[in-house]
Amino acid sequence: MSLSTDNIQVKRAGEAVARKGSGSLDYSSIAPLFVLYDVAIILGLCVLVSFFTSERGDIAFEYTHPIGIGILAAVAFVLTTSSRGLYKPWRMVRIVEQTTAAVVNWIFAMLVVAAVIFCLKVGVSTSRLSTGILAVSGLVALPASRWAMAAWLRRAAATGAVRGRPTILIGDPSELEQVVPAHLLVRLGLKETRRFSLSAPNETETGALDASDADTLKSALQFARQNRIEEILLAMPWSNIERLEAVRSRLRALPIPVKLLPDEAVSELLDAPRVDFGASIAIEVQRAPLSRLELAQKRALDISVASVALTLLLPLFLVLAVAIKLDSRGPVIFRQRRNGFGGREFTIYKFRSMTVMEDGSKVVQAQRNDKRVTRIGRFLRASSLDELPQVLNVLFGHMSIVGPRPHAIAHDDAYSKLIAGYAFRHHVKPGITGWAQVQGLRGETAELEQMARRIEMDLWYINNWSILIDIKIILKTFIEVLRKDAY
Repeated sequence: MSLSTDNIQVKRAGEAVARKGSGSLDYSSIAPLFVLYDVAIILGLCVLVSFFTSERGDIAFEYTHPIGIGILAAVAFVLTTSSRGLYKPWRMVRIVEQTTAAVVNWIFAMLVVAAVIFCLKVGVSTSRLSTGILAVSGLVALPASRWAMAAWLRRAAATGAVRGRPTILIGDPSELEQVVPAHLLVRLGLKETRRFSLSAPNETETGALDASDADTLKSALQFARQNRIEEILLAMPWSNIERLEAVRSRLRALPIPVKLLPDEAVSELLDAPRVDFGASIAIEVQRAPLSRLELAQKRALDISVASVALTLLLPLFLVLAVAIKLDSRGPVIFRQRRNGFGGREFTIYKFRSMTVMEDGSKVVQAQRNDKRVTRIGRFLRASSLDELPQVLNVLFGHMSIVGPRPHAIAHDDAYSKLIAGYAFRHHVKPGITGWAQVQGLRGETAELEQMARRIEMDLWYINNWSILIDIKIILKTFIEVLRKDAY
C-alpha cells in the first residue's frame, strides 16, 4: 500500500528527530531536572543575598545559616509545586499558570520559613533585611525561571533534544487530524515516528474492517517490529466499540502497549480528575478528602498565618477586650458550639458583640439594626474584628484559616434538612474566611436561597481546593472586609 503525502512527511520528520535524538535527554529526566533547577535557584539566592547583606568587614562568610534557610524554603516550594503536578512537562509550557503558581508557592514557602524561625526562636540570629530581600528576589527569579524552562522545553521538543519513546499512530482520518506530534512529546513523552490512517468507517457496518484496513494494520505491525516501536496509540471514536475491538484484536500480535486516545466527544469530560478503578478508569465527580500531603500543606499555612496574626494583633486584642468590658456587661469572649470536620463539635471563640450568649436549640441570626448588638459590637461586626479570636481555634486544630464558615448547631440541623449537599461542607475544617465570603456572601441569610447559594460556593471550594486558592482567598478577604460591612 502506498503512503499518503502526509505519512511520508511524518516519516521524514520522525527520521530527522531520530538522528538528532541520539544524544538527547530522556523525557523521564525532565521533571527531576526542573526540581534540581528550582533547588539550585533558591539555594543560590539565599547564599548571594546573605553574602551581599553581611557585614563587609567579615573575613570569613558563614554559609551555614543561609543554606539552612534555603533548604527549608526549597523543600516547601518543591513539595507544594510537585503536589499540584506542576513539574509535569506538559504543564511546564503553560506560562501563565506556571508564573502564577511560582509566585503563590514562593509566598507559601516564605511563610513556612517565617513560621519555623518564629517557633524555633532564632529570629535574633536571622537578618530581617536579608530575609526580606530573599522574599522579593524569589518573586522575580522563580517566575522568570518558568519562562526559561518553558522556552527550553519547546525548543528541545522541536529540535529533538528531548528523547521520547518511539510510537506509531493508528486511527480514523478525522481523529488523526486532531493529534499534533509535538503535543505527544510534551504531554505524553512519546515520539511519533509514523501514523497509519484507516478508511472512514462504514455507517451501516460500523464494526467492519475492509481489505485496505487489514493491509494498513499489517504494514503498521511490520513497521513496529522493524523500528523497535515501544507503544501504539489509537485515535478512534470511543462509541464504535466493534471497530475498536477489531483493530485491537489484530494488534495483539505485538507485545507492546496499545493506548486509546480520548476522542473529540469525551475529551472535555476527561479533563476532570481521573482515578484508577481496577483495570479501567473512573471520573472523579466528588473529590475525596485531602491527602496527607495536602493536609500538611494546609496545616502549615494555617499555623504560619495564625501565628503571625496572633503575634502582631496581640496589642489590638487587649484594647478590644478592655473596650468590650467597659461597653457592656458580660464576658469578653463569646463561645458557641459549632460542627467541624466530620461533624465533630467544637467551641468557637469570638469577641462578644451582642448582649446575648445564645447556644441552644434556637439561635436567632443578627439582623440589620439588631437591638441585641452592643455599641462596640457594631464596630466589631462591621470590621469583622469579632472573628479574630478564631486564630486560637486554628492553632488548636479546630478550624482552618480558609474553609466553609461554621454555623450554629441549631442552624446546621435545620439547613441539612432543607439543602441538598449541606453535610458535604464537613469534609474539610471550617474556616475563618471562605470562598463564599470573598464572593460577597457574608452576614445574614434571611432567605433559604441565600444560604443555598453560600453552600454552592462552599462545595465548589471543597471540590477544587488547592493551596493556591487558599492564598487567593486570604488576600481577597482583606479587600472584601474593606468593601462591605457586616452587621
